[in-house]
Amino acid sequence: MKYRVVALAGACLAGLIASAPALAQEKGEAFVRVGAARTKLVDKGTIKTNGVVDPAADYKTRDTFHGVLTGGYYVMDHVALEASISTPATTNNIPAGSLAGTPNLGDDEFTMVTVGASLHPFNGQVSPYVGGGFVRHFTTQERDALAVGLDIKNASGPYVQAGVDVAISDRWGVFAEVRKAFYDTKASGKLPLDATFTTFADVDAKAELDPLTIQVGLTARFGAAGGASSQPIATDETKWVLKAGLTNLSLADKLDLSVAGAPYPGAGMSTFEHHTVSVQIGRFLTPNIAINATLGLPPSIDVFGAGSIGALPKLGEVTYGPTMLTLQYHPTRSGRIRPYIGAGLSYMIVFDTKDGAFQNLKVDNDLGPAFEAGAEFMVNDRWGIFADAKKAFLRPKAYGTFQGLPVEGKTKLDPWAFSGGVSFHF
Repeated sequence: MKYRVVALAGACLAGLIASAPALAQEKGEAFVRVGAARTKLVDKGTIKTNGVVDPAADYKTRDTFHGVLTGGYYVMDHVALEASISTPATTNNIPAGSLAGTPNLGDDEFTMVTVGASLHPFNGQVSPYVGGGFVRHFTTQERDALAVGLDIKNASGPYVQAGVDVAISDRWGVFAEVRKAFYDTKASGKLPLDATFTTFADVDAKAELDPLTIQVGLTARFGAAGGASSQPIATDETKWVLKAGLTNLSLADKLDLSVAGAPYPGAGMSTFEHHTVSVQIGRFLTPNIAINATLGLPPSIDVFGAGSIGALPKLGEVTYGPTMLTLQYHPTRSGRIRPYIGAGLSYMIVFDTKDGAFQNLKVDNDLGPAFEAGAEFMVNDRWGIFADAKKAFLRPKAYGTFQGLPVEGKTKLDPWAFSGGVSFHF
């Protein structure tokens, strides 16, 4: 039965593609892409300890998974200017080579912004493209683990890309893309030489990042104003909006830890970006005011130590449900681009915890204020593609034991939630 369903779905998709019109790609047209991406750094560089190059020193970072929002505009037939921004992604820095066996030095969170151009030579239902431009790599957060004072600079450089768009209809498509960038950054920190954290070695590195990003996702296309392929969009008078897509979550990861009732100075926590399928349902109360509920499938996240407890193994694992209820203001419900802002409450529901270095781990549920901003890009009167960012202020307490001693953590999670997907008005 399972294979018949897969075969039927494949046949339906093939039928849609076969019946889809050719992509126009004419001057004045535009597109928006929402993609799920994987980025891997090359993990090469020159490492100095107290100013002396260690040729055998090395490091490794994890693959990161994040979202990418891209917008493009055809300045002439087949040639588009485009720009993109990624959601935050976090890498660790695991020593290797002569430093192998040393715990994680720390984590850094980054966002990539690109500006460039792409060439789309063919109008067919399957349309390959190539391009290139300039990328800026912003380090948005750093967290010490074994290293102290971890500092990773912003970086920038050129990129090249290649991809393919596959039309499903005259407005919708799917895409796959590979992008390679070329740049390095400078990183520094202090490596403790004893268990008391009183003697340090200065570590500096010229890190070759050269990220490779692979992404797949959804494309929405918009005809040139006044062109034959441009259809007017009616003013929206529906009451309900349903949105479905992927959400990337990133936590602030702040922690005040006490052990046996006494503060433990310098302790911190670290998590990586995580993802969930999310659904939003909104109802308009007035022509411009709507109430919106957001629910996500509960993700499970690993929690690691940072700062003075950065050398510990994984502290534990938490499974939680992200929810939000907001009141939104929509300044316009006509035209193709429809921004909105909102404010309300977020409730974090903790479903499960698993022990690690901390035993008997428990995390409270929490309620806090939340804000959001986003936009819909309408393809027709009912369907659109959306992207939004939400910020919640959540400070749950965590409890457990460590080597038989009670521990309590006051956390500052304050998650960012970046979502993208499809919207339907009814």
